[in-house]
Amino acid sequence: MAEDSVLRAVVAAVRETAPGAEISDDIPLIARRIVDSLSLLSLVALLEKEFSVTIRDSEILPANFETPLAICGFLKTKGC
Repeated sequence: MAEDSVLRAVVAAVRETAPGAEISDDIPLIARRIVDSLSLLSLVALLEKEFSVTIRDSEILPANFETPLAICGFLKTKGC
């Protein structure tokens, strides 16, 4: 999957878990409280389904989910 399509899919997943929030590629999701612990779990489930990957509990780190771009970088390590 092309990098820009991965980013679009990540942004769409974030928007689904945080309806009404303004989402940009580099917005700090956790710091701005767009994503909290519960919505993070929903986001992980959406990403696993969308990209056919498994995200282990040990991989659910703030650094991996800080921004949509960070999520893309993390997914790249998963082969996306």
